[in-house]
Amino acid sequence: MTALMDRPVHTSTASYRQLTPQQQNGWDQLLIDTHHATDAFTIKALHRAAATWLGIRLPDGDELVECSCEMCPDACDRIAPLSLCAEYRDDNVQRPQCPACADDHRITSD
Repeated sequence: MTALMDRPVHTSTASYRQLTPQQQNGWDQLLIDTHHATDAFTIKALHRAAATWLGIRLPDGDELVECSCEMCPDACDRIAPLSLCAEYRDDNVQRPQCPACADDHRITSD
């Protein structure tokens, strides 16, 4: 996967809607590539590369996730490191909630 960095790494989250079309395509491709990856090393490397060109500080060993907040009136589109997210259960699935949504309207459980 080849991607050009459009801005320096300096934030902890990114808004999908505010990404350039090239960055959006790169993020979408990352989701496809990680789905097909067969080992943790490859998945972590893909997440590190994506964090760099999205301008997100990614702690060592962490992964990027999309906020899946159900309470957000604006349909949150934040991409954030998993370690910074709150998590809630939706039936049998753990879902991430970005730091901003967790601060504004934390979901505790279903």
